[in-house]
Parts: sequence; structure tokens; C-alpha cells
Amino acid sequence: MIEASAQAEKTVSRGSESLSAGEAFFESVGGAFVPRAHARSPWSEDLVHGRLVSGLMAREVERRHLGADLHPARMTTDLFRPIPMSPLTIDTVIRREGKRLIVVEVTVRSGDVPVALSTVQILRSGPPGPDVAWVPEYYAAPSPEVIGPPPRVAPKHFGEVRRVEQSVGGRRFSWFRETCELLQGHRDTPFGTLAAAADWVSPFTNMGTDRLAYINADVTLYCSRLPVGPWIGFENLDHVQSGGVAVSVCALHDTVGRIGTAASAALPY
Repeated sequence: MIEASAQAEKTVSRGSESLSAGEAFFESVGGAFVPRAHARSPWSEDLVHGRLVSGLMAREVERRHLGADLHPARMTTDLFRPIPMSPLTIDTVIRREGKRLIVVEVTVRSGDVPVALSTVQILRSGPPGPDVAWVPEYYAAPSPEVIGPPPRVAPKHFGEVRRVEQSVGGRRFSWFRETCELLQGHRDTPFGTLAAAADWVSPFTNMGTDRLAYINADVTLYCSRLPVGPWIGFENLDHVQSGGVAVSVCALHDTVGRIGTAASAALPY
């Protein structure tokens, strides 16, 4: 184990080397997830971007606990400590397993220190239920291909964002997709992609006129179905701020339609 840890630390030391476009954010070394340089947080080059850790946690839940007819309906992630650019380990524990519901707790550690916690509610899917009396008026999101790529290429840890410049009925909308895979040698999965993207609910709703001045400490993702394709759409639904605490919600889309919501609480940075 000491040898594996030393190998992982040695891998981290290569992070300052130049990286080819599209290289994965992490590699797996001795059972640990080792961040590469472009996995850094926009807040500090010494920290890992929290959304990527959410993606890793979702990936581990998929790998260890999902199966036929099991759907991850909710994921709440608490980013309660700064996550250093160091090897990370992930543990999962089943807190409740019933016929129609499973609750999994996921812990991320840097060394022996817990840095993030997530709970994932897994529901057993089945035939559709009866119609309900009220449904919202869904926003018809324009295709990301219609919007076209942004004029400037963002740093790799930001992925690609395509914004609808004109709001429709007061609603703002942005498309997002990753430009790098999450883990070297492993194809991204729909749940991992969605969990990593959901963290953008905070910057999309808390952005000021010239900069982002709020940092979120959590994100809760609800999804009725998993996304089709790499694009995740964010439709701003709600934002309220009082006493320095901001709470916001986005509807989530893929190129087929609505898939769920993401919400977060944030503090001034």
C-alpha cells in the first residue's frame, strides 16, 4: 500500500507537464484517483475542481451498485473541505437496501482525511405511473449545434459552454459538455457525466455582471432519466439570496428534452 501511495504521489508530481487536448482529468494508480493538472479548481491551482469529484463518486456508485432496472434518482454532494491536488480514494457503503430503494453513502478521502460526502438514492424503475394533474410548461431549448461554439476556447477544466444569448420569457439557458474524459482508459458514463456537470448550477445562476463572486459548498441532482449524449442543458429556474447565502435551481436538459433539476447553496467568495 505504501508503494502504491508513493507511485500515486509520483504521478501527481508530473502534473505541471504540458497536457495534450482531451487528456483525462484523472488516472487510476494503486487504487487511488490521481488528478492531473487540468483537474484544478477555478478557485485555486492547489485544489481539485469539486464537480470532477462528484463525477468520480457517481462513477463508483455505477460500478459497484447499479444494475438492471436500478436508476440513480438523486445525488446530494457535500464539498465540506477543500480538495487538494493529491491522490483521492473513494469508499461506498449501502445504508439501506429494499426491494424498490437503495441508499448509498460515498466518502472521498485525501490520505486519511474525508473531503467530500455524497448520498445517492437509487430507485427500481418499472412501468410508468398514471398522469398527474399539473405539469410545467417546458422550455424548448435550442440545439447546441444551432448556437455554435464559443468565440474563445476555455481552459480544459471548464469544458465547453454554449449560451443562448437572448433570454426567453426571462429564462436563461446554457449548454455544457466536457472536453476531457473523467478517468484515463475509461469511457465516460451518463450518470458520471451528469453528476460532474450538475455543479454548474451555481455559476450559471450566481454569475455577476463581470465575475463569479459565489462559491457553492454542495449540489443536489435529481434525474428522472439519464442523459442521452454529452450535452447537458441548464435552464435557470430560481435564485434567492439573503444574508450572504444564495440558493439556486436549474432545470436540466439533454438534446432530447428535460431530464431533472440541480440545486445548490453558495456563499460569497
